[in-house]
Amino acid sequence: MAHITENSLKEIADAFGRRLKKNEVTRIQWIALYYININKTITQRELSNIMCVKDSSIGRLIDRLERDQLVQRIRSKEDRRNINIVLTKLGKEKIEKLTPEGERFNKKLIEGLNEEELRIYEKVIKTMVSNIKNYG
Repeated sequence: MAHITENSLKEIADAFGRRLKKNEVTRIQWIALYYININKTITQRELSNIMCVKDSSIGRLIDRLERDQLVQRIRSKEDRRNINIVLTKLGKEKIEKLTPEGERFNKKLIEGLNEEELRIYEKVIKTMVSNIKNYG
């Protein structure tokens, strides 16, 4: 059973990645841009925690996004030790262009499912996460 779910999740992630590739962005880059956009400003550590990715991996991801002029690192005025990540003008344009793509993908993903099926799915996932939250 877990194998079926694992393959299904990979298929979904890969399909979304293929859609994003047309816009010259990876799925991981899109996720980072999405979280930076909704937070407006975020530290590397906060982004790392939200995305459940190692700090070093996030650092390399931010390096690439900065190289592509999609994000900018800005030292915090409140605490000079913190560096905030913000979208550049180009980054804002990119996420504005990509957000409808994500919405279309989500709409296609849940096509044929009714509200009750979606509620059951959400309940099952939440229960499973709750079950393992503090498990070894």
